Amino acid sequence: MPPVALEPSPKPDISKHGLFVILAATGLALLATPLVSPAMPEIARVFAQNAENEPFARAILNAISILPGDPSVIFLVKFILLSIPALFIILAAPLVGWLSDNVGRKGLLNSSLLIFGISGASGYFADSFFFMFMGRAILGLSIAGIKTATVAMIGDYYEGSARNKVIGWQGSAMKIGGVVFMLLGGFMANFSWQTPFLGYLLAFVLLPSGLIALSESLPTVKASQAREAGERPPGVPFWPAVYVFVSAFLASGLFFITPVQLPFYLHNAFTASPFEMGAAIAVGNTVGALISLVYYRFRRRMNFVAIYAFIYLAMAVGYFVVALAPSYTIALLGMVVAGFGFGLYVPNHCSWILSIVSPQRRGFGVGLVTTAMFLGQFSAPILVQPFLDPANPAAVWTAMSFILIILAAVYTVLSRLGGKTTTE
Repeated sequence: MPPVALEPSPKPDISKHGLFVILAATGLALLATPLVSPAMPEIARVFAQNAENEPFARAILNAISILPGDPSVIFLVKFILLSIPALFIILAAPLVGWLSDNVGRKGLLNSSLLIFGISGASGYFADSFFFMFMGRAILGLSIAGIKTATVAMIGDYYEGSARNKVIGWQGSAMKIGGVVFMLLGGFMANFSWQTPFLGYLLAFVLLPSGLIALSESLPTVKASQAREAGERPPGVPFWPAVYVFVSAFLASGLFFITPVQLPFYLHNAFTASPFEMGAAIAVGNTVGALISLVYYRFRRRMNFVAIYAFIYLAMAVGYFVVALAPSYTIALLGMVVAGFGFGLYVPNHCSWILSIVSPQRRGFGVGLVTTAMFLGQFSAPILVQPFLDPANPAAVWTAMSFILIILAAVYTVLSRLGGKTTTE
């Protein structure tokens, strides 16, 4: 008997409440880094003795000694709190993307929110580096689930210009989440090093809405259903997908240089206070949040590759202004300019991958792009190391601006050579 062709089902409807859940979950996923950053010095002080006496801590210090930086207690705290979640996002995102295609987005999102709240808040009870490591690793798995499910859901619920608009809102939610949770983490750290970990319990506030407001939001035809009917689901197109992955990796890595390196530069060049360092990063993210809201306007006039050229150009000009800044105020202006690029790269690679993968492979494609994005973030401190010059704090910003100018020129040429690569 010949295989029965599967007809795509109509696009599911989504309420305003459901859209709020998607955007809020995206913002929550950004809690991982900013929420606990202000508490890191105190965590290092409290856990100093553990680093000397705990076999697991000594093993991790030995393992990461090959990386740039001094393998001290503070380095170990940074590695576990910041790098471990990113590493497990990189490893897990393709798998959870596959799960979302074959099991369902709603179940993945809600289970990820539940795990996110438990694993994030577990840091409050941590009494060893091993306990904290396990909590942060599981947190990374849950973030991969949240990020993959929410982007794929937008592909399920929206198409065309409406999708581009909502993806821009999602990018704005990410940037706003980063700013809000950095401030929240600083406030909560005033009470104790443990208190910021309680911020992850916000996931339990959102979870009931996730259970009520969203439909199952599966692909139009599940990959498993297609196999049962004797059809082979379309794969992820290799070369167009590689184009997206490389672009996401480069933009994410070059953006993440800002939170990694800007505080040190501002301190060395202008004796900036911790508040001024945080404010400079917040300025770039705030501008990015505003620009994300009008991403759909860029898509009306430019293809994906041309938008990346604009992203690289904005970041190049902003970083060059930072490098030449004679004062802290001018450095802030550089962050404003760079913020135009900061706000567009996440919506652009999300919209791009959704436009080239089939509904049956949408989650897997988003998972791969999530891996590329977080791989860029994970690699940023390592990639920037050769450009650091203790005698010239601005050297790294000058070097990055030249690299970005070259990328902007390359992507401009590519955009004119048929770089649209979209089905829309």
